[in-house]
Amino acid sequence: MSLTVGDHLPRLTAEQDTGLAYAPAQGRWRVLFFFPKTATTHCQLQARRYQALYPQFQAQGVDVVGINGDPRQEQARFRDVCKLDYPLLDDRKQVVSSLFGVLDDPWPGEDVRRPRRETFLVAPDGVITDHWKEVIPGQDAETVLAQVQERLGAELTA
Repeated sequence: MSLTVGDHLPRLTAEQDTGLAYAPAQGRWRVLFFFPKTATTHCQLQARRYQALYPQFQAQGVDVVGINGDPRQEQARFRDVCKLDYPLLDDRKQVVSSLFGVLDDPWPGEDVRRPRRETFLVAPDGVITDHWKEVIPGQDAETVLAQVQERLGAELTA
């Protein structure tokens, strides 16, 4: 079973690339973006675009979380290369990727399944409000931020 728009997100138990447990902040929106591999240009581009817009997400009360199944040391290099301030979840056991139904077939020459590049927006009450399946790495952060601004603007006027 895969999570989709309208589903309530169960409590996530995962570690960050830093080894610390991930605990979502209460009362905040969350962007959860899955990416397949830390050592690729497209994944780095996507992560850097989220970092560039991170202050705008934070100003809207939205946390950004990247999710990947590469080993923690590769995620740490990825964090350093991309200069990231937001958490990366260590999903080597593929628990989170399986929960969201984003696991793809193994890449040629690999035995490990990797998450597809998909993004979810989760409301403070834990309900998934948006799901992007056709993600363009260089435009994902802008697309999601525009949706956040539209949603939160509508909330403020309601």
